[in-house]
Amino acid sequence: MGEKLVDTITLDNGIKVEIWDLSRVLAGDRWLVSLEARVDVPLRPEMLPSSPEREKLLRILRDHVGEKIPYRYKQERHFVDQRQKDEVFRQFRELLATNVIPYLSHKDFARRLVLSKIRELRSKDPRLFY
Repeated sequence: MGEKLVDTITLDNGIKVEIWDLSRVLAGDRWLVSLEARVDVPLRPEMLPSSPEREKLLRILRDHVGEKIPYRYKQERHFVDQRQKDEVFRQFRELLATNVIPYLSHKDFARRLVLSKIRELRSKDPRLFY
């Protein structure tokens, strides 16, 4: 079984969350049950702090991540009996709805994700920001 789009949710803040089933057979009747939530936040200048560096930060982000900032959330469980795989996947979806969707729904999520990506790039290669 390959990747399978299970659901798409549009949140109140305009963010689209895609829920993917990445489950696959490991051996015999044993499965790797895997759920991945994918969000791609469009990069917009107003997400960056108002400063003389705004254009530079925007250019750095576009050069290194493109026009969209990806966010991925993944849950996996190994060696699940075939008879239990649907129930495990259902539990993963419940956890996503309870714990992750409220986080992604926050009105400042997109801006915070962009700032987080800047911090990540700055820590990996500070020379980019000179």
